[in-house]
Amino acid sequence: MPQPRRLSRYRARGQGLALDLTPMVDVVFLLIIFFMVSTTFITLESGLPVDLPQAQTSQLQASDLPTVTITRDQQIFLSGAAIAEGDLVVALRSVLSSSASGTVVLRADQTVPHGTTVKVMDLIKQAGAQRIAIATGGG
Repeated sequence: MPQPRRLSRYRARGQGLALDLTPMVDVVFLLIIFFMVSTTFITLESGLPVDLPQAQTSQLQASDLPTVTITRDQQIFLSGAAIAEGDLVVALRSVLSSSASGTVVLRADQTVPHGTTVKVMDLIKQAGAQRIAIATGGG
């Protein structure tokens, strides 16, 4: 049985069969760009390991308000940056002075003792916050 003319012509010229990898390279670069852009939307505050208490009546609200976070090991963060308990009032006061709203969001892990949460709430009020919004995990 004779070979197809096309294959013999490639072999006659000394060329092998080649795959065009350009579309695959384009797809890989698009995936890289997608993952780079999508990771910039992750904020440090949402990345902190906090297991928020659940609430059936919680409402989802996007917020650019100042956020105080208390992690499971009772570390305090202000807008994603670790801060000492003694420095919270001064730092939060400067943040609230540049904010139009007097509201501060409190994200406390559900395993944090109630006394620690109340102490941080008191510090937030000392800093001049008008309202404290308690973040929950939703139901």
